Amino acid sequence: MPAFIPITIHLNDKSMVVSSIADAAKVLEQLWPKMNKPGRLKAIRMIEECIAGHCSQQAAFDAFKSAAREQRLLRNRSSGGRTLGQLFETTRPLRT
Repeated sequence: MPAFIPITIHLNDKSMVVSSIADAAKVLEQLWPKMNKPGRLKAIRMIEECIAGHCSQQAAFDAFKSAAREQRLLRNRSSGGRTLGQLFETTRPLRT
């Protein structure tokens, strides 16, 4: 299975890099803060469909990223774990 641009997930007090469907499947097996959130359940279903050949790898990986984002597990290495929106919220307006 091809690798994707790596994403960092912070789960159970540790950071994990996820760059493939196999990585995503392993992370989904772990204890998440909210195990029955719709996004996580959809990601599990999409990963299973992908492995069975009924869903694209990109769609399954996107579902995984969405589930991680929904539970605030997704980390952006270049911004210290903050999203672009959070970075812009803390930016002061330019003076003219």
